[in-house]
Amino acid sequence: MKIKIITGFRDEQYYIIDGEEAHKAYYLFDHPEARTIFNNGVALIGKNIQGIEPAWNETMGWNPTHRVGDDDWNEIRRKGIDKGLRGLLSRAKNIACLAEANPKLLGKKMSEVEEDIKLLDNTTRGP
Repeated sequence: MKIKIITGFRDEQYYIIDGEEAHKAYYLFDHPEARTIFNNGVALIGKNIQGIEPAWNETMGWNPTHRVGDDDWNEIRRKGIDKGLRGLLSRAKNIACLAEANPKLLGKKMSEVEEDIKLLDNTTRGP
């Protein structure tokens, strides 16, 4: 899954990142002076981020200039991509909040952080 980081008001002012790094984007959005380099080489400062949203075309493998129409939305919903991307963004926002107390989380993929949380949760509940 892919995420779109919007950096301006024109259609071409955005960057696409892998969903595994969505938590970094949210952290930057909440910390305007923070900066990072994503795995695809995109380097951003938080104050340049105007918005974060699902990258429908890139996730579906469509050309970036493709206009998503009714049949496309039906396919997105049928495949569960809409729920998957929205869930990903929600989890990313939560992990970005956790990174306030533990910035090392930003150096991990989201799936690794989520696995760590599951392991921690299982050990604190006991048998």
